[in-house]
Amino acid sequence: MKYDVFGLGNPIIDIILHVDDAFVAELKLDKGSMNLVDTERQQEILEKAADRPLTTALGGSCANTMVMTAQLGGKTAYGGKLGQDNLGDDFEKQLLDSGVASFLVKQEGMTGSTIILVNPDAERTMNTHLGMCQAFSKQDLSKDGIQNASYLYVEGYLWDTAVQQEAVITALEYAKAADTKIALTLSDSFCVERHKEEFQRLMDQYVDILFCNDQEAGLMSGEKDPDRQLEKISQSVTHIVLTLGKKGSKIKCNGNVVSIDAFKTKAIDTTGAGDSFAAGYLYGITQGMSIKKAGTLAAYCASTIVGQNGPRYNGNFREKVSQYL
Repeated sequence: MKYDVFGLGNPIIDIILHVDDAFVAELKLDKGSMNLVDTERQQEILEKAADRPLTTALGGSCANTMVMTAQLGGKTAYGGKLGQDNLGDDFEKQLLDSGVASFLVKQEGMTGSTIILVNPDAERTMNTHLGMCQAFSKQDLSKDGIQNASYLYVEGYLWDTAVQQEAVITALEYAKAADTKIALTLSDSFCVERHKEEFQRLMDQYVDILFCNDQEAGLMSGEKDPDRQLEKISQSVTHIVLTLGKKGSKIKCNGNVVSIDAFKTKAIDTTGAGDSFAAGYLYGITQGMSIKKAGTLAAYCASTIVGQNGPRYNGNFREKVSQYL
């Protein structure tokens, strides 16, 4: 089967728990904080919440993008590493139910998860354990899957461990050998701060499309002005998708710059805005849309997501954005 996009990322399952302030305090957590935790701490929180109802949702930046691209009508696939546990089974089932082909692998250990403690005032306290994501290796890759796709889409979050880095380089080599185009998202400014030199090397040697926001582009280029950022980065990558929040986006492709206006919407939750923009754009270009049309679709997808709670549209996404398809 030919895929429009094959995504590689950290599969993280979101575990949503509604709690009171006392629960957060007993765990000695700062309400509203984001915390990276180890296996023992994650198990401690889950055990303390064992008698409470919870809901789960597949997550991770790249997984969100692959699901939304599939919801638009694209053919997508996803690879990453899960633990051999109920959470891993849950993640894969939700992925398949969303219409995304699974190239996930499982290994003994704990599936990556984010426990989201939601207080009555809607404040969220996040506890993320990367789990088996960090053990993703080149042996876990599907060469055939990558080479049977129009695009390989890789998230910067995958650059955390040496074994993941080796897997990414191997995947990029597989793609390059088969003329599968390569798209990279820088993921967040913290990734760029940690891995700027390595990301620059990837951009110089492999990347066909770069997705980034103005903060990430500023760190990569050393420039504050978006046009200067595009000019600097285009010395390495000829196709750049630069998002600017409420100011819209700028897309530079083969020397031409296209500006895309943001759609006005009341922002309720910005989680997943970049993921949904990438989904709309990847869908558009794999279906032969012009840069302008793909960018407009991407902007509308992003505005739809920030206007609701959660990182993915709860309903018929394709029908919602049909006027832009």
